Amino acid sequence: MKNKLFLSVAALFMVLATYAQTGVDGINVDVKSDFDAKIKDAVKQSDLPNILDTVKPLKDKSLAILPRVIETQFKTQTIQPAKMVNEPLSKLYYSLIKAGFGNYTTPYGEVWVNNLRSKEYAYGFHYKHLSSRYTAEDRGFAAFSDNDVNLYAKKFYKKHVLSGDLNYYRNVAHFYGYPDSLIAKNDETTTFTKQRFNTFEGKLNLKSFYNDSNKINHDINLNFYNITDKFETSENNIMANGTLNFFVNKEKLNVYVATDYYNTKSKTDTINDFIFRLNPYFEAGGKKWHVDLGLNVAIDKFSDTTAKFYFSPKLNVHYNIYNNFVIPYAGLGGGLEKNSFRSLSTINPFITSTPGYANTFNVFTAFGGLRGVLSSKTSYDAKVSYGKYKNMAFFLINYDDFLSNKFKVVYNDASMLQVNGQLKYQLKEKINIIAKGNYYSYGVDSNSYAWHRPDFDITLSGIYNLKSKIVVKADLFYIAKQWSQQRVTENGTTSLKAVQLKGIADINLGAEYRYSKMLSFFVNFNNIGNVRYYRWDRYPTQRFNAMIGLTFVPF
Repeated sequence: MKNKLFLSVAALFMVLATYAQTGVDGINVDVKSDFDAKIKDAVKQSDLPNILDTVKPLKDKSLAILPRVIETQFKTQTIQPAKMVNEPLSKLYYSLIKAGFGNYTTPYGEVWVNNLRSKEYAYGFHYKHLSSRYTAEDRGFAAFSDNDVNLYAKKFYKKHVLSGDLNYYRNVAHFYGYPDSLIAKNDETTTFTKQRFNTFEGKLNLKSFYNDSNKINHDINLNFYNITDKFETSENNIMANGTLNFFVNKEKLNVYVATDYYNTKSKTDTINDFIFRLNPYFEAGGKKWHVDLGLNVAIDKFSDTTAKFYFSPKLNVHYNIYNNFVIPYAGLGGGLEKNSFRSLSTINPFITSTPGYANTFNVFTAFGGLRGVLSSKTSYDAKVSYGKYKNMAFFLINYDDFLSNKFKVVYNDASMLQVNGQLKYQLKEKINIIAKGNYYSYGVDSNSYAWHRPDFDITLSGIYNLKSKIVVKADLFYIAKQWSQQRVTENGTTSLKAVQLKGIADINLGAEYRYSKMLSFFVNFNNIGNVRYYRWDRYPTQRFNAMIGLTFVPF
């Protein structure tokens, strides 16, 4: 409706507009109204702006600083010192037992008992047993038995350590180096072919650890042992020695002093031997080099003979060319070596109870070599030495004995050239391999040889540790031919003739399975090639032998 009204009004205006455009001149319109139209005067604003100042003027004021003390207080806060976090100490146990059994009726047992970790003292006990009832082919009864008992203790002081040891060793062997055809001729063969060594030993040591170079550090020892065998031979030894070291200007002076007394009794003789040793030497060095320079002096009063004086040099020098990769070294040495009943029977347990005694004097030994590292895992050492000796000890079968199954000791002046080398590879605790070898060249009388001393030997050893759970060990070694003296009969004539014993090759394997920290199992295989070889003439070793056992921690 509204739209229609709007359209009507619009149309009316359009008509009116049309009329307005034409013929408007003769129209007069009169308007009657009370409205008085007036126009209001306009008020113009000025074109100039007025600036209003909003900054109020300040009144003059007099300012003054009033003195006033403000007391302050400062309180320090405690700062905790930084601490190095150590790795947790591994747990220790009081004891360890290891036991096994092998063929040839071979029992094995070993026990360790000790105190736990302590800053004041340490003490412990150790016992070991190993025996076997081996009978060699076409030879006599070859059983043996070894028993070791060790007691030890240490007391830790502020600048000293006092330690002591008490040891007992019982070693039983049989002189089985005779044809088994002779057994029937002697009813008491197993009795008079049996040898037994009993050794009692005591050791006392006092050692200082002064950091002050103005003080004299010392290492003092007092040792005693008594050894007896089944055939009424006994030997007593008392040795007191000490090493003093202190600084003279910037060089370190070391002085070694020792007194050594031996008393050896047998059915046929008594021998007393007193040895005094003095070894002063200086140490000097820098960042890359080190030198030891001194003298070895020995006085030997052997039984009823006149005291003899022995002098030999002492020199050691090395120079680190570059970061331990190449370190050449050289030196000169020598000295008196005691040949006692204990030392000789330790090397060869098949010696006679009256072997004959003479001390060996190493007139000099000159050496030189190179050592260093090839990488962070590999190291090496190569050395050449040459020495002159008086009364070097060698072992020969004593054919004056009924069964010809014991060794006597012969002494001869000799020279020895030795070349040895060693290469070691270690990858953390996982792999450890060592290869080493020695070459020997002896110069002795034209009618003699270096009896029972090989021309060379080679050893290769390895350990593989698989996550400390399985450990595998292997040893491979070879000992070259050795000269021995044997009785031979040719054309009805019996004489002694020098012969060469065959070389020795052997492979040993072992494995251990660690079930836990408290229990593990092991197995060992020796002489895997089942080879019959001779380390000593007329004495073949055991063939293939194996042992299985376990290790556990009882408490």
